[in-house]
Amino acid sequence: MSSSTLPLTPTTTAVVGAGENAETYWPWATPTQKPAPTNRDARLGFDPAEVATARRRARSSDFPEWLDHVSGVAACTRPIRLSGQIDVKNRDGSLMHTIDTASMPDGVIYTPCGNRRASVCPSCAEVYRRDTFQIIRAGLEGNRYGLPPLDQHIAIFLTATAPSFGHVHHRVVKTHAADCRSRDRCTCRASICRPFGKTCPHGVEIRCTARHKTTDPILGAPFCLDCYDYAGHVAWNHEAPELWRRTVQEADRELARLGKRLGVTLRRRYVKVYEFQARGLIHYHAIFRLDGYHPDCPTAIVPADQAVSREMFASVLEDAFRRTSYTSAPHPANGGKGWHIGWGPKGLDLKHINAPGGDTNMVKLTGYLAKYVTKSTEATGATHRRLDDLAVELHADPNTHVGRMIRTCWDLGDTDGWHRLRRYAHQYGHGGHITTKSRGFSVTYGFKRMERTIWRRTQGYPHLWDDQEADLVVYRLGYEATGWISTGDALLANSAADAARRRAHALDLADLDQPAPAIAHPRAV
Repeated sequence: MSSSTLPLTPTTTAVVGAGENAETYWPWATPTQKPAPTNRDARLGFDPAEVATARRRARSSDFPEWLDHVSGVAACTRPIRLSGQIDVKNRDGSLMHTIDTASMPDGVIYTPCGNRRASVCPSCAEVYRRDTFQIIRAGLEGNRYGLPPLDQHIAIFLTATAPSFGHVHHRVVKTHAADCRSRDRCTCRASICRPFGKTCPHGVEIRCTARHKTTDPILGAPFCLDCYDYAGHVAWNHEAPELWRRTVQEADRELARLGKRLGVTLRRRYVKVYEFQARGLIHYHAIFRLDGYHPDCPTAIVPADQAVSREMFASVLEDAFRRTSYTSAPHPANGGKGWHIGWGPKGLDLKHINAPGGDTNMVKLTGYLAKYVTKSTEATGATHRRLDDLAVELHADPNTHVGRMIRTCWDLGDTDGWHRLRRYAHQYGHGGHITTKSRGFSVTYGFKRMERTIWRRTQGYPHLWDDQEADLVVYRLGYEATGWISTGDALLANSAADAARRRAHALDLADLDQPAPAIAHPRAV
């Protein structure tokens, strides 16, 4: 049949759409992409079911009251819902009246989850990060929260790492570019991972000629999973808090010897934060501050005597970290013996703070420490919650580095005295606090939380606060549930929090006489 005799109507067609809007195409002209959704909410990326629940809430008569009720936790992803009664008392202790949460919107009180991990709740993690930033900055600069100026105090920033338990893929940049400001997203040319190496007894070549990028998932993974000492790895993570405690005690002894030689009294104050490396081991970042002693006021924070130099204080810390090591409790997996626990052989990375002519940026250093309190095991490529037998069987893949660490924690934790390995198997055996500090270094997290409580209760006038007012309100609340009641509520609350955050940012820019960007208000639902 010639082309002139082809039928004018298709015999086999494809129909796209429905109803009157259906379109007919020749078979060879069928669109390869799905047509755009006609629903406006779907085009914007919202689930129609979520939008429907949000619309019902927004159209309810008590929506303004509900929005004000949840304003304090609007940005939280998983708020805690509490129910019960609140007693308000007079100053003489007599009961004035009782408020029942049943009379409130949704019948509950919302409180933030308070999780420090950004992967779980970015809003609460940001609050925790800012508190940490202010605590560390106050301990370095002073002049706030009742602390004296501290710019004359000797301070040292150090990093202490774990020893090696086997060859792993790593990334080393010997020279960074002048405009390289973020080591986490560094694009500078790295050295060859491991240009020379032999073949292990399991037939794996311990050699890698790649120049790994920061996002390379193989970073931190052992060359040979069977050669790597996983038992020693998780045992070191398990014992790291005890190793730090003994190291600080040794530093105190070394400092006492130094003070005795110089005829002065010295005191050390510190704050530390741990960070997970890509290989699954932690290392500590710490700031040590050297204080003196005033005989007329033992609790006063004063600079150390001028006879003590920065080099002397640095030598004290280096000696303490070099000398501190011990043997852990025995374990059947190690032939009935304990593991040797000590710091890595590469030594400490020391930087002097407040040194004349030094290039250490105090604000940048404080932010560097504060950002780690919102992280967990993301550097290893996996994050987990507390594990049980079923979760271990699911995540402990013997062919992966993370799976081997989890399985080793679970197996070794079955022995008396080592049960914490199972409790913290999701953190590869480490169960210490993300940040700890000396009492005299700075204020506490409780102080910062109380500061926010006073600000909220006085509605921005903290000078009107009376300490007795804290005892006039008695909460008798119990746990109801976790999370928002519906996804629509979460959508409305998070949108309102985002609008408030943008508005506050615009006001800050206006105060600085800078042009403020346009505020994108949340879409009306």
